[in-house]
Amino acid sequence: MTRKRTLVITILVLLAASVVTASIMLSGKRDNIPSPGTSLGTNAEGFAISPVVAGAGGTALGPDGVTPIGYPPTCEGAYAAAINYRKAIQTTDSNWPKVRETLLQISADPQALASRLEITDELVEQYGMGNYVSADTQTLGIFKPLECEAGKSALLLVSDVSTLHYPESNPSVMVQAAPVKVVWQNGDWKFASTPSLESTEFLSLELQADTAPAMTPEIINALFTANDGQAISREGWLVVNNASR
Repeated sequence: MTRKRTLVITILVLLAASVVTASIMLSGKRDNIPSPGTSLGTNAEGFAISPVVAGAGGTALGPDGVTPIGYPPTCEGAYAAAINYRKAIQTTDSNWPKVRETLLQISADPQALASRLEITDELVEQYGMGNYVSADTQTLGIFKPLECEAGKSALLLVSDVSTLHYPESNPSVMVQAAPVKVVWQNGDWKFASTPSLESTEFLSLELQADTAPAMTPEIINALFTANDGQAISREGWLVVNNASR
């Protein structure tokens, strides 16, 4: 096996690991689940509509010109930050130097994304710049708050739809949810290392496609179906106000 092939497999394993860590216990209740805040009704898929807007919520943009920074210390501010940071963390495109700079800026601890940066730096060094991963947190746009204390920390599951075009691999689309933890530091929400969440089920769906399809009810139903065919509860899941479907 060539070193390049090994690198691509390592990247795919790292991505898969982030999905597995996203799984949560579905049978029990957490005592410290935060209130979802103001509800704007329920959409056709059964998700409560949140006032949180993907791609917004900050007062400025990071070095990549895409990721909002400068959030209020509220739980809604934390949710917006987590959603926007998830997109940045998943993105590996031709703007990688600026994305990298942004990731360092939004991290509470340089070690929080050390493996991600190291592997992507090696990918770019071997294959050059490219649009390897295009991430979208608006099309599906669902998230599930698990813990939040305004001005301190928040933990939530954030969905994304990521299109993968790695060298020497077939293109695919990952529809998934992963845990994101943010902490209030130096006047803004920052990404923190996320602890593993003990689980029996997780949200993950791989599609063999060149581009991300529309998030149809069929795809969402498949995402919320466990391996044994049982439906996964949508209780506690919210959808961003600007979900584009």
